[in-house]
Amino acid sequence: MKLELFNGGIIMKASSLLLAGLMLSFLSACAQMNPVGSVRNNEIHNTHRIAVDHSNHDALAQHYENIAKEMQAKLKEQKKLLQEYEDHSYYYGRKGQDLKSHTSANIRYYKNSLKENLKEASIHRKMAEEQKEHHYTDLTQTSTIPAQ
Repeated sequence: MKLELFNGGIIMKASSLLLAGLMLSFLSACAQMNPVGSVRNNEIHNTHRIAVDHSNHDALAQHYENIAKEMQAKLKEQKKLLQEYEDHSYYYGRKGQDLKSHTSANIRYYKNSLKENLKEASIHRKMAEEQKEHHYTDLTQTSTIPAQ
């Protein structure tokens, strides 16, 4: 009788370990490989980093201006959403406060991103003018950014 209990305990431990191992392998197979936080922060910059010549400041300025235009469009959309949430808060119930808060955070993010990209575009415009004044670049070679 002691032998049966001992064998039953071993079988229970083995099956528990097997089940835990299977669960661990299943969870690791479903896990994301990229950290979630970096996806949003680098979303715009990584998609536009397609072979831009860093010595061509005109192209870089245009690149940052294009990103700023995208941020402006997204900012406008978020402002419309916020206005909708404020005008018709009774449609959204308790979730309305969360939606307003999230939209306000998005608006702040897009405003900051817009300001940073316009600042970078301005810097590269100035650098391009300096290059043209001092003839640092060969004007026959132009680098363009592929259209989105």
